[in-house]
Amino acid sequence: MSATPSVPTLRFSDPFHAVQWWATNTPEQEAVVFPGARKRITYAELLHQSSALAAGLRSLGVRAGDAVAIWAENRAEWIVSQLAICAVGAVMVPVNTHFREQDVAYVLEHSNAVAILLSQRFRKNAYLDMVQSQRGALPALKHVVCFDPDGSKAHHGVVDYAALLSAPIADFRPTPAEGRALASVQYTSGTTGRPKGAALCWEGMALNAQGTAERLAVTAKDRWTSIIPLFHCAGCIMNVTTTLLQGATYVGVPAFDPVEMMHVIQSELCTLLTGVPTSYLAMLEHPRREEFSLRTLRAGTCGGADCDPDVLQRCAEAFPIPGLVQVYGQTESSTLIAIDEIDSPHRWHSAGMPLPGMQVRVTHPETRVPLEAGVIGQLEARGPMVMLGYLNHPAETEKTISTDGWMQTGDLGYLREDGRVVIAGGRLRDMIIRGGENIYPVEVENLLRQHPAIMEIAVFGVPDRYYGEVVAAAVQLSEPTPADALRAFCHGKIAGFKHPAKLFQVSEWPMTSSGKIKKRDLQAAVGAGTLQELA
Repeated sequence: MSATPSVPTLRFSDPFHAVQWWATNTPEQEAVVFPGARKRITYAELLHQSSALAAGLRSLGVRAGDAVAIWAENRAEWIVSQLAICAVGAVMVPVNTHFREQDVAYVLEHSNAVAILLSQRFRKNAYLDMVQSQRGALPALKHVVCFDPDGSKAHHGVVDYAALLSAPIADFRPTPAEGRALASVQYTSGTTGRPKGAALCWEGMALNAQGTAERLAVTAKDRWTSIIPLFHCAGCIMNVTTTLLQGATYVGVPAFDPVEMMHVIQSELCTLLTGVPTSYLAMLEHPRREEFSLRTLRAGTCGGADCDPDVLQRCAEAFPIPGLVQVYGQTESSTLIAIDEIDSPHRWHSAGMPLPGMQVRVTHPETRVPLEAGVIGQLEARGPMVMLGYLNHPAETEKTISTDGWMQTGDLGYLREDGRVVIAGGRLRDMIIRGGENIYPVEVENLLRQHPAIMEIAVFGVPDRYYGEVVAAAVQLSEPTPADALRAFCHGKIAGFKHPAKLFQVSEWPMTSSGKIKKRDLQAAVGAGTLQELA
């Protein structure tokens, strides 16, 4: 076991204090830009707005340690709210934009939120109406603040966001961030039950953002855009916090559209891009791709177990985006666990080195005995960026984090001899066990993705009376292709027991809010007989 790495010294303890510094030294620098909403906020303006909102929240009675939720699409007010919550010393609770009444009620009750700042609606989701319908069952929820003026006018007892911004700030003093104090509760997707709240601290989030900035060489000259929702840790921590710590500019979009994203990159001269495999592929293969110049991009990040090195290299060369790197992380680690440097020759085939201050090991999924380099097992992480635990779930916390601080990620992979992390098996719960043989879906996906007719693929296990379970694959095809041709493509490349026994055709994928395919939904569709089998 290697020596425990030293914990880096933080330049800024939290994003609000970083904004204070940049507002003093580069007040006219753009901090937040949402071109679609025609909003451009300088560091001086961002400090003023977030300080005013913080003062307004204090006037409502919000105090340090109180939980305050945010429920909105990506918009400038989201970031102002994030900073204001930080300045008060309150606990930020981001809410998934896809949640419905019962989901949001659970999060607000579980976190004991005293206030929520929200959009009146987003797409077909009437956020304000849903929260109002649940208020009677949420005694801790004292204040609902609506970003949109029509919302506060239409509902009694709803506070107008703009009115809070008029709070006097002459005597406002931010609450100092205590490094290991609870700073944010980030709820997992809840695909296997009720979402769990990962309790993150100030030190962990700041270290994660600072380490990310170092690996990507982020400076105040950068303009970072992203497809990731702000409620996601990669949005509010990796993208926003990293940007603000470095005095750079965050360029936001409310939701991902490949053409709109390419237009934003070109018109706003963006230098950094964050996406997931499906978003990069959507841009790369879009028929209008050549209409846009993306040459200002110098680096970017792509995360997910389904990262295809060939796709990353194609994007790096075609956009171009030379410093595109594969990354690995999860909510429970304050976002990233590993990321490579932008000029590393290994940046597409591995997720890079652990962040400064982070340790990674690979263990046997059942015994937790550490494994040698090159052997696939469960990835475990240890360091100050690991969550404090799952809020109000001591049993789940004890199950996930050992007494000596090692956190089980639930992800499969291995370490190279040089210490780089390779994501090589997907989620532990997604591993297919066919007649006692372990099959890693990513291996099959990466192989079949090379077939010219396959645009996208997801591999998962389905029940089988004889083997227990067998390999199934859902595919999106660019041209009609028989199932036997796809199976034949596997011959001689991977063991026969790994070949898909069942193949299904899809035209629209069930996706998570961060753009990843929901394999659980595909398995359910197979069980229900609603997925079309490929002949």
